[in-house]
Amino acid sequence: MKPRRKRFAFKVLAVYLPSAILVYAVAIYALVRIEANRDDARPAGRIIVFGAAQYNGRPSPVFRARLDHGMELFKRKISNRIITTGGYGMDPRFTEAEVGKAYLIQHGVPENSIEMEARGLTTLASIQQIVEVLRRQGIRQVVVVSDGFHLFRIKQIFRDRQIIVFGSPVPNSPIESNWKRRLQASLREVVGYTVYAAREKLHLPIPAGA
Repeated sequence: MKPRRKRFAFKVLAVYLPSAILVYAVAIYALVRIEANRDDARPAGRIIVFGAAQYNGRPSPVFRARLDHGMELFKRKISNRIITTGGYGMDPRFTEAEVGKAYLIQHGVPENSIEMEARGLTTLASIQQIVEVLRRQGIRQVVVVSDGFHLFRIKQIFRDRQIIVFGSPVPNSPIESNWKRRLQASLREVVGYTVYAAREKLHLPIPAGA
């Protein structure tokens, strides 16, 4: 390789590529944080509460905050039906969706107003299952409830499947209220979205994110 080409290749690998990656990461991080602070909930066909950890059949503080916010939207008549999501975690006795449904019933939501998606083990898998149900039911608009950092990726996945989606971040999220946890979770979302985009848009053989 000629010296000029070597210098150019070095600049690409040592300067331009890292700079491009940094600009991309900052841009996606900014989009994650914008969605984390945007509540555009409005009447829709379903409220979807995304699962989180459960302990011995009880929702974790993070999951409980999501469920409480979903109930608030239900009481505001954003929708007359709620979908809880999440499969089996470390405890094989309970799915997150089942625990979420039980919690909602205990707090006054009618059982016939709750649906579950308990098969998905990741955000992407849960959404794929939900979209199939929505299409069968003729529903095109949903409001999604999760911690703020999670909403950018959730909304992108739904939009890629032609579902109109509105986000409602949990106002008292235990993760969002702690700056270290908020930063770590948001950075993970940059990676999670990048993996999703690489698989779904570029068709690269990369394992799905959580």
